[in-house]
Amino acid sequence: MRPRTNSAADRISSPGLVSQSHRQTKNADSLSCNFQSAGLQAAYRTIAKDPKYKHFINIPDRIIRCIDYFEIDGDRKSIKARLQSFYLFIGVVDDAIDSGQIATGARVLNYLDGGTPKFDEGSRTSNIELVTEILKRQISGDDYWLIVEKFRSLYQEVLRERAATSIEHYIDRRQLVGSLTAELSYLLISPLLKKDSEALRYLMKDVGAVGCLVDSLIDLDSDYRLGLLVFKPTLRSYAKLLSRTMQLGLGLSLKHPHLCLLFLQAIFDNIRDRISRNQPQVEACLSSEGKEQAASVA
Repeated sequence: MRPRTNSAADRISSPGLVSQSHRQTKNADSLSCNFQSAGLQAAYRTIAKDPKYKHFINIPDRIIRCIDYFEIDGDRKSIKARLQSFYLFIGVVDDAIDSGQIATGARVLNYLDGGTPKFDEGSRTSNIELVTEILKRQISGDDYWLIVEKFRSLYQEVLRERAATSIEHYIDRRQLVGSLTAELSYLLISPLLKKDSEALRYLMKDVGAVGCLVDSLIDLDSDYRLGLLVFKPTLRSYAKLLSRTMQLGLGLSLKHPHLCLLFLQAIFDNIRDRISRNQPQVEACLSSEGKEQAASVA
């Protein structure tokens, strides 16, 4: 564990000294993919440097700051590598599902069950196959099947979320998806921690739930346009979603006041990156509408 020069609260509250873009590049360069093949390592780092995954790549540093906050010993380098492989995996799979490829979850479960081919330099693999294989190599053997079962539960919740017929049902499902995702990340790193910490586990689950609801505030309308929602969002839908998000976020801040700045940084990062990811879709829609109008005039 690195030397402590000040209190845990001071370390958590102090803002980062490097820019977000520099931090993402540094994080991507530090990813350990455990491949002999330089080509596959390069392919993996290319995915990690994609701007649309920047928010996911930055999450491990925040979790490590939470570990510092609870003063839990552990190999920070290994913890970070494991978290990076997990959250890049989540980012790639999330992007595929948001693009309408809902069957991606079933494919991933098949890979995790051992159906993934062994990769080599000549393999033609998708991003999903690659990040899944990397993640498999980061999971501790004793916990492997427990984690696979957690992934099954997560995928079932994602399917229930897509089938939600009301904003109330949708909010409940989103909250659970975020909580399960964060719990999975805790299970991945728990063998690397010197002691189990229920406080850290519950904090990560609560933060994951709030993060998922923040995503939904940004994506609700675009998800409906893409056909990912059964119900049509209304002003009432946004009001209920905002109310639940603020309620959970305020509860977290009151419970862990020294982490407030960290929470705010994560929220602003999330909002900026989600808007950036949605921008091409908006521009494509506007471009398509413009072409249709031009065609009708002609």
